[in-house]
Amino acid sequence: MADDLILARRSALAGIFEPGDHGTNRFDGPGIHLTEHTPFSVVQVEARVDAIPALAEALDAATGTAPSLTPNQSAGNGQPRLLGTGTGKWLVIEPEHRDLAACLRSAIPDSVAITDLSHARAIFRLSGRDARTLLAKGCSIDIHPSEFLTDTSRMTGVFHAPALIDCRSAEPVFDIYVHRSYGAHLFESLLDGALEYGCRIF
Repeated sequence: MADDLILARRSALAGIFEPGDHGTNRFDGPGIHLTEHTPFSVVQVEARVDAIPALAEALDAATGTAPSLTPNQSAGNGQPRLLGTGTGKWLVIEPEHRDLAACLRSAIPDSVAITDLSHARAIFRLSGRDARTLLAKGCSIDIHPSEFLTDTSRMTGVFHAPALIDCRSAEPVFDIYVHRSYGAHLFESLLDGALEYGCRIF
C-alpha cells in the first residue's frame, strides 16, 4: 500500500495565488487567462544518438504517443504529452496519478537516462487573445503565429527566468515550464505584464 501512495505536492505558488480578475476592466473581457497546472508528473528521458530509434519506439509503445524526432517539437494530447527538448531528449508530462518515472523505467531500455523532475518544475497555462503579446514582452524568441506554431516547444528566458514554452493550440494556448524556485517570480512577472490587457487568474 505504501508503494502506491502519492503524497499531495505543494504548489510553488502557495500563499500568493489569488484567483480573480486583475488589471484593466475591458468591455470584451480580460485578454489574458493564467493558471497553474498542478499536480503534474514531469520526467526527462535522454538517449545516446545510437539509441534514439530504440527509445522513440519504446516511448511510443509505453505512452501511445510517437515522439517527434525533430527537436523543439511536441506530440500528444497531454495524457501524456512529449516535448522534444534536444536530440534524443524529451520531457514526458501527464497529470500526476501514478509513478510515471517507474513506469517508464520498466518500459524503456536500460541505456536511457531517466530523471524525475516533477518536484522541480512549476507549470503555468497562459491563454487569451493577448497571450502572444505578453510573451513577446518577456522573451527574445519570435512568438508570431507564423513562426511559433502549435506543437512547438522551445527553451528560452521569460522575464529573466529560464523556461520551456509549449504551444498547445493556435487560440493561442501556451504551457510554460519553469524551475520551481523561479515559479513565484515568473507568475508575478506574467501577472504584472498582463495588467494592461486585463488578466483572469483561475
